[in-house]
Amino acid sequence: MNLMADNWVSDELFKQGRIIELQKGEVLHSDYDKCSALGKVVSGKLRLSRPLSTGREIVLKEFLPEELFAELIVFTGENYPGWLIASEVSTVIEVDYQHVLDTLSSRDALVTFISGISKKMNHLRDKIEIISHKTVKQKIAFSLLTDGRLRLPSITQNADYLGCSREALSRALSELEAAGVIVREKGAIRIKDRKSLEELF
Repeated sequence: MNLMADNWVSDELFKQGRIIELQKGEVLHSDYDKCSALGKVVSGKLRLSRPLSTGREIVLKEFLPEELFAELIVFTGENYPGWLIASEVSTVIEVDYQHVLDTLSSRDALVTFISGISKKMNHLRDKIEIISHKTVKQKIAFSLLTDGRLRLPSITQNADYLGCSREALSRALSELEAAGVIVREKGAIRIKDRKSLEELF
């Protein structure tokens, strides 16, 4: 579900880009910033998140090397939907709006670009669906039944993805495992009783 830049499209889009070096925890853009450029992660990892008043944050999306970001709002000039933060030492490259338009004047480039956006929209739809569920067990069930996105043993990342605390996630996983609904093995979760998982909704 990641939007990866097709090699030749990426080369054309970013050949005149501005390279930005980021330290871990450094904010590239906040939700106060208006978007005027398309970006790509060259190395490291970025996250798009919503900080909460409690000090926690809800991670909406992670961006790995070769992934694009701001590919929708670069055309509207809207503010970023959250904070883009470097999760580790990272390098990104950004190109301005006009250069994006010039590159996408090619039909093949445009089709590749729109295809990637479509995949990302599907991911965001799933994220909204997860957040809409009331209980942590429902969030876990939806994630496992749709695309198996939980990435044990990283409880912190999983909790951020589901929009809950580490403690609540650990407790819900333990209860589901004790009930024979799931099995945790070798850094992954295996569904043991699909019917019971589905009945959580």
